[in-house]
Amino acid sequence: MRPDRTLFGVCVLTGCWLLFGPTLPKAQAQKKNAQVRIAGVYGALLTPAAKGQWTSLAANGDLPPDQLLIALFGAEFQTSSGGVLARVVADIGQRGPFPVLEAAFRFHQPKKADLDITLERGILILTNTKKKGPAHIRLRLRAETFDLTLSQPKARLGIEVYGRHLPGPPKLSSLKADDPIANIAIFALAGESVISTSTETSRLQAPPGPALFIWNNVTSSAEVVRFEALPDFATPMNATERKQFEAIAALAKTWAAKPGGLGNAVNTATTSRDALERRASVVALGALDDLPGLLRVLNNKDHADTRDLAIVVIRHWLGREAGQSIRMYDYVTKAENATAIQAKNLLYLFNGIEAEKRRQPETYELLIQALDHGKIAARELARWHLVRLAPAGRSIPYDAAGTDAERQAGIAAWRRLIPAGQLPPSPKGKSSN
Repeated sequence: MRPDRTLFGVCVLTGCWLLFGPTLPKAQAQKKNAQVRIAGVYGALLTPAAKGQWTSLAANGDLPPDQLLIALFGAEFQTSSGGVLARVVADIGQRGPFPVLEAAFRFHQPKKADLDITLERGILILTNTKKKGPAHIRLRLRAETFDLTLSQPKARLGIEVYGRHLPGPPKLSSLKADDPIANIAIFALAGESVISTSTETSRLQAPPGPALFIWNNVTSSAEVVRFEALPDFATPMNATERKQFEAIAALAKTWAAKPGGLGNAVNTATTSRDALERRASVVALGALDDLPGLLRVLNNKDHADTRDLAIVVIRHWLGREAGQSIRMYDYVTKAENATAIQAKNLLYLFNGIEAEKRRQPETYELLIQALDHGKIAARELARWHLVRLAPAGRSIPYDAAGTDAERQAGIAAWRRLIPAGQLPPSPKGKSSN
């Protein structure tokens, strides 16, 4: 299990195909001047407005080029030519290979391609809807451009994009230093496709065949992995997952319609009695760029589940683009009066602990000591790392917002599990951080 896995699952890749339904009928004609048209919204489709506000877009509307769009938690689009159907979706349940949480993207005016899109984060599903011949898509990720050719009608690709900082201290000297690693995975769900970068070309084939393309902006080289059958993350969602996705989409639609504004509705939902609404709202805070709201959740004494998820969402937020760590450092030192050392330590814990330090007993002594820190957020981060680095301690009852006596009992249990000067017991199964 990946450490970034949340506690409820939704669709991804082929599962989204089943949820969103068949290709739109031709009767829904596109306007001649519209390159991409909104074909369906599952929850809320948002674009930035003035003064940090968000505008909700409706289905059947046209999209101007280069406009940032956020899907909470799914949407589909049809090109004016009818050649490509594009679907975006959040993978809140973490079924896919990467920890993506919401979809953010921009459509551009295509020159030679049928579709030109920047996928900043999230999941994109592309389908060739032509009667015959290939569909050509230009996919942009950071400074890299991928030319995708869906070779025949009904060929389909699932794409995941996410960013993450390497474990270790934050690098705050410049935007370039604070640039996280961008990762992309492209999976052939149906038919054959060709992926070309500035340096190489790869052919993908739905299983059985070379189905998975993996790339990051550090090595800038591709790895292609063969699959004999569709993996679990690409199989259709089950009835429970379908029901949960429909529920969170309904929540997003309700938030967008609130008279007090989307941001206020999402912040209110973080303290809902309904666990599903709380968790969906925490993901929405990250999507809406509400760092103060996320930090409030992390310090909220009432809901351990949302504190845990807030850590995942903030890690995801920090990996969005260059400068996010600098932005968080500035916020916590200015708005929350943290010292420079406190802010750097906070960012260090969000980035994660380097592999060499995981092999040092002192690391676990410090984390156990932090379980008694004066701030809930620091205690929660220490617990978050401990249960991932020492899975045997997952059953230890410890609540970062518990009473002093409750917390001391949990700390004592951790010290029995990992005595001073020792490493955690070897896990029976593999665990990653």
